[in-house]
Amino acid sequence: MADQAEQLRILAQSRPDSTSRLAHTRLVAVASGKGGVGKSNVSLNLALVLQMSGFRVAIIDGDLGFSNLEILLGLRPQYSLQDVFRGQVDLRKACVTYRDGLALVSGGSGTVPEDRIGNLYLARFAEQLIDIDGLFDYIFIDFGAGFGRYASEMMALCDEMLLVTTPEPTSLTDAYALVKMMMRGGRLPYLRLVVNRVRNEQQAQETSEKFSAVAAKFLDLKVQALGYVQDDEAVARAVVRQVPFVVAQPQAAASRCIRQLAATGWPSTPREGAKPVLVPPARGIRAFFERFVARQ
Repeated sequence: MADQAEQLRILAQSRPDSTSRLAHTRLVAVASGKGGVGKSNVSLNLALVLQMSGFRVAIIDGDLGFSNLEILLGLRPQYSLQDVFRGQVDLRKACVTYRDGLALVSGGSGTVPEDRIGNLYLARFAEQLIDIDGLFDYIFIDFGAGFGRYASEMMALCDEMLLVTTPEPTSLTDAYALVKMMMRGGRLPYLRLVVNRVRNEQQAQETSEKFSAVAAKFLDLKVQALGYVQDDEAVARAVVRQVPFVVAQPQAAASRCIRQLAATGWPSTPREGAKPVLVPPARGIRAFFERFVARQ
């Protein structure tokens, strides 16, 4: 593993210094404590709205063995993230393009044993990320629910994490457990909370405040509430059609909420003519790589 880390150091040093550029790829982990909270739908539609706003966006299905994102889009990619981890194909070749240029990397079908997801796979992924640094403004990695070693290791290397929950007590409890586990592991990315499937804004606010209060009291952690997505039948209809709901029904309540999330979290889009902002060196693909090497 030391040889692999040294090879990555040499590779990174041979590339232009991405901290000196204005364009700079950011890595966003999307996670939830439990399954069934609508996390993949939130991450996919948010990524698509940002892409439609003028950002260059890729979304990676980090839930290995389950093809949720490609099912939601009605796509059948030839390659997957599993192929990238195994060194069978590079990350660029694993990307397929959905409307308006959104890039997708499938998680693949079938299971990958947990003990095979080790540093070698993460090293290959880090190497592939260095190769595409600057091609995208944002890369969303949609992780599966739960607390597996592979997911927690990779989430810890990202710049920020969108934590998706619902008002249900079990969802909140599991989301809190995930955050607690990440903090015990040594690093929690910048955390932003999204409450999905709420009846109204008041319920969303109450849920966010409840979660934030517990995190502050027991973890000494300040949580930013990014926003919420309203419970909407349009989401279920879009899933059946295998079309993102922001495309199938752009004026639906859930679609309006997703656009508000994008505007709140990423207020300056290229199409608005905003001046680019220099990204701090602690963020981006190079920072992912540096964190990975440091953990070895």
